[in-house]
Amino acid sequence: MSNVIPEEEIEAARCDMAVVLRLTARNDLHEGIDNHFSYACGDGTFLLNRWGVHWSRMKRSDILRVDSDGKVITGDGTIETTAFMIHEAFHRLCPKATAVYHTHMPYATAIACTNPGRIEPISQNALRYYGNIAYEDLYAGLANDRAEGERLARAAGDKSIVMLKNHGVMVSGPTIGIAFNDLYFLERTAKVQVLAKMSGGDFAMIPHEVAARTAEQIAEIDDDKEDHYQVLKRMLLEEEPETVN
Repeated sequence: MSNVIPEEEIEAARCDMAVVLRLTARNDLHEGIDNHFSYACGDGTFLLNRWGVHWSRMKRSDILRVDSDGKVITGDGTIETTAFMIHEAFHRLCPKATAVYHTHMPYATAIACTNPGRIEPISQNALRYYGNIAYEDLYAGLANDRAEGERLARAAGDKSIVMLKNHGVMVSGPTIGIAFNDLYFLERTAKVQVLAKMSGGDFAMIPHEVAARTAEQIAEIDDDKEDHYQVLKRMLLEEEPETVN
């Protein structure tokens, strides 16, 4: 396949996956050893964090490469069933989703547990996602089989964010860094919305024309989004160099 990622880049991606999992823990976007991140290798295989390691302790060696049948082909450890079912389906059905992150991060999940459960255009950060969020409004239990994984993946359509009712979020992106940036700011956006709701006042909605124009402006600065991740990565590796082991 022409889009197969070279082996040296996949090894670098294993390090980046460990970094981003630790950053997710640092920013309280995790649930200990639960939830899961993946990265498509371009040949039907993908990287996935192994089961049983706290995200704050993830290392390169904890990032496994698995095939489309769930067989571990690089690394030692096991994978969680729902992690495989969800991420295999997303990488197969959403070709633009190179990095795919699933979390139950508290503020975004709180919004997903309400009706109508929408990210509202009330802050500048919210406009990062304007017109780019899909909503899966039916919770149907654990994704323990391919059918449920595929249902969630199809809910994404051409969007890079999916809010899963009563569940959590899926965030995807073209790179590990850009996907993390979107995950980070989605939670910041959700937190502001929850706090605004708690204030007792009405939401001050940003008009559609302004929201759409600003969303286009933000979409043009992916380099800045990557820079955010690289700065955080350098900081983390200075403090926790064992991450690359």
